Amino acid sequence: MKIHYFIFFAFLISSCTTSSVLVSVQRPADITLSQEIKSVVVANRTTPKKNNLAENIIEGVLTGEGIGLDKKGSKYCINGLVELLDESERFQVNNMGDLELKGTGTSSFSYPLKWKKVKNICNSYDADALLVLETFDSDSRVFFGKPIKRVFKRKGKKVVEMRYQAILEMKIESGWRIYDNKNQKIIDENRFTEIKEFRAFGNSNNDAKRKLPYLSKALIQSGDFAGKEFGKRISPIWIKVRRVFYIGKDDQLKTAGKFVKRNNFEDATNIWKQLIDSNDKDLASKASYNMALASEIKGFLQTAIDWAKKSQSFGNKLASSYITTLKKRISDQKKLNNQLIKNP
Repeated sequence: MKIHYFIFFAFLISSCTTSSVLVSVQRPADITLSQEIKSVVVANRTTPKKNNLAENIIEGVLTGEGIGLDKKGSKYCINGLVELLDESERFQVNNMGDLELKGTGTSSFSYPLKWKKVKNICNSYDADALLVLETFDSDSRVFFGKPIKRVFKRKGKKVVEMRYQAILEMKIESGWRIYDNKNQKIIDENRFTEIKEFRAFGNSNNDAKRKLPYLSKALIQSGDFAGKEFGKRISPIWIKVRRVFYIGKDDQLKTAGKFVKRNNFEDATNIWKQLIDSNDKDLASKASYNMALASEIKGFLQTAIDWAKKSQSFGNKLASSYITTLKKRISDQKKLNNQLIKNP
């Protein structure tokens, strides 16, 4: 099993006694697929068959969305999924998402593909499973938020300015199936709804509305977003999370904080170790809390909990929520152990 190290991405001062860092943490997928599925092929089945073409056109007219707009959106959705899976450690994607199959072309699911067809596709791409975007539907609306009052000085005079905001809401509904080729089983079939908002500000509602992105541009980002969200359902991903640590008024804590700012965690840890047995309980509490973070950074989650509990015993109010976070990470790690492909 691979060992994953945490990398610091940023250092932000949040108060006079604490600072924070962003660290990279691997989040498990929502569902766990069999270890037998290592490679996948992705297909877009939203192109309507001839007998569904008229229904597809009518739906586009009735909803007010441009005819063919959902077809373009489905491609952006596929691209988002392929991009996320290409960056994941879980799956090998054996195509670029350019495989198109005939479906309803509407928001309704087609009948499942016949297993002979699934087998032919998977064998052609040397894949273990077939991921299919079965349905794709987009909807949009524009509404206006509450105006924001700005007060500032211009040439020494007080100026009150009202800023109006327009919001473009994109609603994406996508339906997916995962076909397990070896076991000839549909292992997941679900429909998902994602909402993405775009905001613009102006001197009036109409001025703000004119500054909103074109629908076609918003659809690119929204479709891509929906595809990536489905990818997170089936594949572990790396995310950035914020962690707080203490610098306090103590000179040694401040020095350790400077080491962290330079990504020198080893020297920072050496200072904290010297402070954990301090007669000053507040100082010992802060140092213990920081040691918990240091342990988490190294991947020693249970040790991190032990340090956080020691900090809590000194009355540290932040320690309780950190313990809960660390326990959740241990639970997530168990899921990750079942989800990531184990090297032979």
